[in-house]
Amino acid sequence: MLLRIFRSQSPVQFLLLLPLFIGLWYGSLGNGIMQSPANFDPGLYRFIFNHISSHPVSVSIITILLVALQAIVLNYMLIRNNLSLRNNLLPAFIFILLSGSTPSLTQLSAPMIASFFILLGVAELLSMYDLKDPFTECFNASFFITIASCFYFPAISFFLLIWISFLIYRVLSWREWIISLIGFFAAALFIWFYFFWNNQEMVIWNYIRQFFSHPEHFQVQLTKMGYILWGIVALIFLSSLANLMNHINEKVIAIRRKYWVIIFTFFIALFSFVYANQEFKYHTIFLTIPATAILNYALLYRKKQRRSELILWLLTIVVLASRIIAV
Repeated sequence: MLLRIFRSQSPVQFLLLLPLFIGLWYGSLGNGIMQSPANFDPGLYRFIFNHISSHPVSVSIITILLVALQAIVLNYMLIRNNLSLRNNLLPAFIFILLSGSTPSLTQLSAPMIASFFILLGVAELLSMYDLKDPFTECFNASFFITIASCFYFPAISFFLLIWISFLIYRVLSWREWIISLIGFFAAALFIWFYFFWNNQEMVIWNYIRQFFSHPEHFQVQLTKMGYILWGIVALIFLSSLANLMNHINEKVIAIRRKYWVIIFTFFIALFSFVYANQEFKYHTIFLTIPATAILNYALLYRKKQRRSELILWLLTIVVLASRIIAV
């Protein structure tokens, strides 16, 4: 019934998002908590933390609005690129579900802010396919991802996605490659000017040097019930990824190449965990964007819709159970 509502494109699907938000963010309403700045924080997130961390209500509002905005942008991005059904809010539902799956992800954090700019960058990369001169899209994608790294430096690993996308789209012109570098330096210059204006031009350099000179590997710390619940989520995702990989060659070339960009977004998000260190619980937000697109495909286009209905219910129950148990 739940999946049928989304497939029917009924207005009722709008009503499903509100109780989901309330259920997952109930404990954070009016009691917003922010992630403490990491040792290698470039400075922008630390600036935000110093100004609003003492106002929990404002933190709660900003967090909910940021997640809602990302859900809307992601939903629109998939529909616009023909990666989801029209007038369908299933991607937004899945994204909100995953974004509220742990208490850490419901807190305002540097990775959450960075993930918004990464999403904008991915949207630009998907929209550049079939464009004769995608110069603006190349510049925007590079600019957004560089801005994301200024809030949370491990996000810089997503810059690889730009060049991988060029290879997937078979962009052989040197101009797009150069423009991606121009976008990077334009954003970096913008941030450097901010620190220079405040007589802190060496701060960002010291943080970056510390980040690379003293890497700290992350450690997963879950309860036994947590391993069980997240093991189920991992199996659901892996089955969805396998389903996409098995049928990806059946799609038209444009859809096929865009899905490859989504798949590499997931693998780069996994790769970025190398430098997640103690922030891994917040860092998980990077997986929600590609995971949403892959789960959405498997649920909407699986031949046996009863199985998809069961999977969606199972995913919803597991996430809600993980919040109740607080694993």
